[in-house]
Amino acid sequence: MFLVVIKFLPLVIFGLIFLFGGHYFIYRSLVDIFNIANPLLKVSLAVFFLIMSVGFFGAAFIAHASQNQLTRSIYIITASWLGLAINLLLAALLTKLAVWLANLTGLNFDLQLVGAVIFFLALLWSAYGFWNAQHPQVKKMEVVIKNLPLSWQGKTVIQLSDIHLGHVHGVDFLQSIIEQTNAHDPDLVLIVGDLFDGMDGDLSVFTKPLNSLKAKKGVFFVTGNHEAYVGLDKALAILRQTDIRVLSNEMVDVDGLQIIGFSYPAGLDTSNIIGGSNNTANIIASLGLDKNKPSISMHHAPTDLAQARAAGIGLQLSGHTHNGQIWPFNLITGFIYGRYDYGLNSEGDFSVYTTNGIGTWGPPMRTGNTPEIPVFKLR
Repeated sequence: MFLVVIKFLPLVIFGLIFLFGGHYFIYRSLVDIFNIANPLLKVSLAVFFLIMSVGFFGAAFIAHASQNQLTRSIYIITASWLGLAINLLLAALLTKLAVWLANLTGLNFDLQLVGAVIFFLALLWSAYGFWNAQHPQVKKMEVVIKNLPLSWQGKTVIQLSDIHLGHVHGVDFLQSIIEQTNAHDPDLVLIVGDLFDGMDGDLSVFTKPLNSLKAKKGVFFVTGNHEAYVGLDKALAILRQTDIRVLSNEMVDVDGLQIIGFSYPAGLDTSNIIGGSNNTANIIASLGLDKNKPSISMHHAPTDLAQARAAGIGLQLSGHTHNGQIWPFNLITGFIYGRYDYGLNSEGDFSVYTTNGIGTWGPPMRTGNTPEIPVFKLR
């Protein structure tokens, strides 16, 4: 955990500045909009917002160092507050915008009433986000893969990504996902990383439900960045107790369909938040990929697409982006990954599907999209 913090220190510093500034803005907005003048109330609010501005980082560090019901509860509370605070910040900004427009146009309105309505809507939006995050939906689609033999046409492949098992998403959440997956009687299940959240704890509780995940031709897994955070040895030790096969920069032929699995990224450099690797082309070349046979690559992040296309890969399955998870952060992931941030994109014989994932990181909230379990019919 300490080494991860050091590598991400600039990002952590920026995050703390954003959190301090955002919480202060919410505090000042509440005081100004609702004319809070009581000294005790103002001090209490100030202390609350000061503590909560660093609450998530502090709780994450504590929960990583010591796992028990108390630290888990504190982590969930502070993570939930972080999601709520994002929407309260948006509400404060929207209220300030309303005031600016009123002053600009000369309109008069009851600021407290307008502010109360906007903040109430932010609370409702947050409540929806918490509910939405716990209810992944199945997304069915067809995907064309070149040179697909008759034996694979119409077969079902299910992609699972970014489940983030840990302090927030536990055994019951995992079991629900597995039940939805098994209900489709899949031929293949491909898990493209971030199965675990990155927090320590007793990951062995997930072994039994993972062993109930079934696919006629196998379940395959590649690492994501959060497996590196929790510790590769620890994550892989759990998977070795299951029937899930880990692919680490290697390829298997499943009845004529080539499945290529890339570690995140090649070499597992945890300082790389984008997920690209200069080694991808070399790895593909070393695997003996047959361009005349159908292929699916598992790559946690939607990167290295030019290398995959040039190598003749038919379909790449990725995740990682969460499609921003909470609005408006989808604007950031969209800026980083472009049109590959989410959904199915095809270029000639090459296609890539980036899922927004199933679980959450940080706030257990989804307001930017609905978590999904992609179910593909191969054509």
